[in-house]
Amino acid sequence: MDLESRKRRIRKLVFASSSLSRALAAGEFSSSFKGRGMDFDGLREYGTDDDALRMDWNATARLGRPYVKTYRDDRNLSVYIVMDESASMDYGEGGGRRETAAAAASLVAYACGLNGVRVGGLFFGGEGLQHVEPDSGRGAVGAFMERIMEGRMGQGTGSDLAGALATTTAHLKRRSLVFVFSDFRISGYALALSLLARKHDAAAVLVRDGQGSHRTSTGFAIRAIDAESGRPRLVMRRSAAYREAVERNEKAARLEWLASVAAARVPYLELGPETDPVKALVEFFGRRRRAS
Repeated sequence: MDLESRKRRIRKLVFASSSLSRALAAGEFSSSFKGRGMDFDGLREYGTDDDALRMDWNATARLGRPYVKTYRDDRNLSVYIVMDESASMDYGEGGGRRETAAAAASLVAYACGLNGVRVGGLFFGGEGLQHVEPDSGRGAVGAFMERIMEGRMGQGTGSDLAGALATTTAHLKRRSLVFVFSDFRISGYALALSLLARKHDAAAVLVRDGQGSHRTSTGFAIRAIDAESGRPRLVMRRSAAYREAVERNEKAARLEWLASVAAARVPYLELGPETDPVKALVEFFGRRRRAS
């Protein structure tokens, strides 16, 4: 899908989304992460519905009864979108993983605009990093959404997801809500994700291919370039060994992602080309609001 077609599709999806607007008007977005990492307010006695992770053990030992920390809402909430624009994001049906990620990330930015929340992000791919500082207002949010739709970083090879997460952790001075949109096709990011989640509220969004997209036959063999390493390969598309290797690699990458988000204790969302991003995000925000 070319850039203009992508922009038209995403604009239509965003601005014609009555269900998203209703959910946001009900406060689903702004309350999704309330009480998680906001400004410290005080202490109160532990209740049966409280999260034991918020226990203040010093106060509990000193006073002889269990106490938990309480927080007040941070009215200066910022949302930061870490966007994978590596070459591997072009793979897949219906415009590739990049199309799916751009649609969902644009919806998040739109949600920020409706709620007066500052939004910015980090774009990373084969040619380095690009920061967009969080800002609010129709013009700033609109420009940021345009940048998401363009997807212009993936001209080189490889993607340093761990480096992008570490840069985000170091760059953001105030606690923020960080969405990571990636296909997570590279290893070694688990520690960086955990360190990010210690300082910020993070959510990991896996963008995957359509079911069976790798099974499409385009002749017996094709010459291809590995999107991460840049090495040329001769791919036997009709080979059972090739299909098994692709499925094995996909399962391994997904299991590593699941293990990483579990270790970092971050909420996650999985999106494919068949996913309705509006419905998926509304349900995600709703789950977070009920859990907070």
